[in-house]
Amino acid sequence: DCHIQSGTMPKASPMVGLPGIFPLYSKRAKRVISLKDRLNECFVRSENGRPLALDSPAMNALIAYIQWLSQGQTPGHPFSGRGLVKLPDLKGNPQNGAVVFRDKCAICHGMKGAGAPPSIPALWGPNAYNNGAGMNKISKMAAFVQYNMPQNDPRTLTPQEAYDVSAYIHNKPHTPFNEAYRNY
Repeated sequence: DCHIQSGTMPKASPMVGLPGIFPLYSKRAKRVISLKDRLNECFVRSENGRPLALDSPAMNALIAYIQWLSQGQTPGHPFSGRGLVKLPDLKGNPQNGAVVFRDKCAICHGMKGAGAPPSIPALWGPNAYNNGAGMNKISKMAAFVQYNMPQNDPRTLTPQEAYDVSAYIHNKPHTPFNEAYRNY
């Protein structure tokens, strides 16, 4: 859901080049983590699911896919589109964000934010990311939204509109992070 164009789009959480930068220190985990650890962070936070066994066929398939995407990348040098755009530090207004959501986002995500999984993610409620996910941070969501959304007309929201709609979504219900997965 979060990795637009199958993980190849710059500034949209691309997966290209990841094998060449892991292991990597994680501020959240306060330790060096592997790429497999990072994928499990996505499963337990962004996908609100459970971690995969590190030697499972599904984990090995994901690693093989990311390695395939990363062919030709120089190890130790991040993909030039890695990360999110830099936005000014703004404060979101949820009331204004409700209008932006209605006018720009609801056509895909629905007025109740349920989306149409697997291609259009839910933004709140039981099928959305949990409150431990990176997208639960207004500034992080705003950077993703401003550059990538709406998908039918990306980069048309102002940074303020991106902050506003992110604040609106942030104020909606999200499942609490499952503390059993604190290591991720």
